[in-house]
Amino acid sequence: MRKLAMVVSLLAATGLLLVVAAALADRGGNGRGNNLGANLSGYQETPAESTPGHGSLRVRVVGGNTIHYTLHYEGFEAAEGSTLFAHIHFGQRGVAGGVAAFLCGGGDKPPCTPTEGTFEGDIDAADVVGPNGQGIAPGEMVELLRAMRKGLTYANVHTTLNSAGLIRGQIDRGHGHGRGRGNR
Repeated sequence: MRKLAMVVSLLAATGLLLVVAAALADRGGNGRGNNLGANLSGYQETPAESTPGHGSLRVRVVGGNTIHYTLHYEGFEAAEGSTLFAHIHFGQRGVAGGVAAFLCGGGDKPPCTPTEGTFEGDIDAADVVGPNGQGIAPGEMVELLRAMRKGLTYANVHTTLNSAGLIRGQIDRGHGHGRGRGNR
């Protein structure tokens, strides 16, 4: 009877370890895949923009299916126009990619403020708009998260006079959650 109790205890402990290991693997390992970010500047745009404008995006993946974000931008000059919208795009460094989700100025997100602003919100599967032509269909949160964790997404802030984007930053791991000054 004692041996049976020992075997059952060992099996239960092994099962518990497997559950914990699977949970950590799903989170990107020790939670590091859950905290992402970008420092935004004109120098990262395609083509590069010379602007004093800069910003930051901080992202935390919550529950494996929601992106909680804080976007901050500032320092735009009047000659650069008013901010229209900000997005997460699917694309590697130096390449323009399609829009995956709005951060402000579209969808159910608040309007962007003209030359500086801070926005905090959540993105769920209903907020993912694509880019369908690049293999991420509307609603495919898992695909967007996979691209984000692999460093294949970027944040972009667009203005009326810089409709292709005024500041941009590649989203990757290792960013803190303070306000960044970009690569100015």
